[in-house]
Amino acid sequence: MRNRRFLNLARIIYGLPLWAVVSAASAEGLSVNGAQLAPVVLQNVAAGVVEKSVTLEGDTPEASFVVVQMPGNPPLMRGREGVFQPWDRDTAHLADNGFEAVDGKLHFKVLNQDMTSNNFPIRVTLYYRTADGLKYGYFDVLRAN
Repeated sequence: MRNRRFLNLARIIYGLPLWAVVSAASAEGLSVNGAQLAPVVLQNVAAGVVEKSVTLEGDTPEASFVVVQMPGNPPLMRGREGVFQPWDRDTAHLADNGFEAVDGKLHFKVLNQDMTSNNFPIRVTLYYRTADGLKYGYFDVLRAN
C-alpha cells in the first residue's frame, strides 16, 4: 500500500506515467529496437551523479557506449575517460566506454558533475555491442525540484 502511494505521489509531482516511476531496482534491459528505461530523478543536481545498470539477458558485450542530449543541443558521446564530445549520430563512430559486465549486468557511469546550470530533461541513450549487433535503451534525467 505504501509503495502504491509513493508511485501515485511521484506521478502527481513529476507528471510521469506509471511505467516511468517504477523502482530503479527492477530489471531493465536493452534491445535491438530500443528500450525505454525508467528515468533518473536527481535530488541533488550539484552532485550530478547519474548511473544506470542494465541486465544482459545472456548477452556478452564487446563494447559499451553512452550518448547524452540536452534540449536544443546536438548529441554528445562519452569517451572512456568520461569526457563528452560531439557525436555525428553514426553508431560506427561511437567511442567505447569500456564498461565491464559483472554478475549478468552492465553498469553505466553516465555523469558525475555539477548540473545546476544544465537544461532538463537530459536524454541519455545507452548502447552495447555484441557479436549479434547493437542493443540500446534510453531514459531521461529529471530535476527533482
